[in-house]
Amino acid sequence: MSPGRKGLEPDAVTALAADAYVYGSPLVRQLSAVQACLHEGSGMLAPAPFNDFAHADGPATPGTHVPYAPADLVDALAQLDLSGGPVRLHVPDTGGAYYVLQFVDAWGNAFAYLGPRATGTGEGDWLVVPPGWAGTVPDGLSGVIDAPTSVVSVVGRLACDGPEDLPRVRALQQELTLTHLGDRAHRT
Repeated sequence: MSPGRKGLEPDAVTALAADAYVYGSPLVRQLSAVQACLHEGSGMLAPAPFNDFAHADGPATPGTHVPYAPADLVDALAQLDLSGGPVRLHVPDTGGAYYVLQFVDAWGNAFAYLGPRATGTGEGDWLVVPPGWAGTVPDGLSGVIDAPTSVVSVVGRLACDGPEDLPRVRALQQELTLTHLGDRAHRT
């Protein structure tokens, strides 16, 4: 560094840049994946707007090129935008069949889970709320899910016991719904 100039040494600038990259890259990666799901789809899933589910037509097959996808689960995916307020999630009674809904924040961290091990397989309604939300919780809910970020991915899978079980799974998919309850429109 030339005499008389104030600022950081080149090694300090490099270290600061490396720290910024390490800190910010998970956020950039996750939000890039959210954007791709909204506009291009993901694997076997068609694109879906914010606060709506995209559902696979059936389990993954070797030809679908979905890494690590089990052949007995059917995928569902929703990108939530909580910037305009909470979203109500309805989960149907699966009749004892396995399902999982994993909630992932904008940094890629799993922060909540619904499924037989945590909440059972019965019907329920949950309110997913944005950070710092202090509104009134409607009556009749199974619970509240406090999201750490205003953009959330809901990664779901429903058990499917072969091709003859697909009509049951497809019916459950139609009952898995999201309703935006906020007072402002969400992003597009």
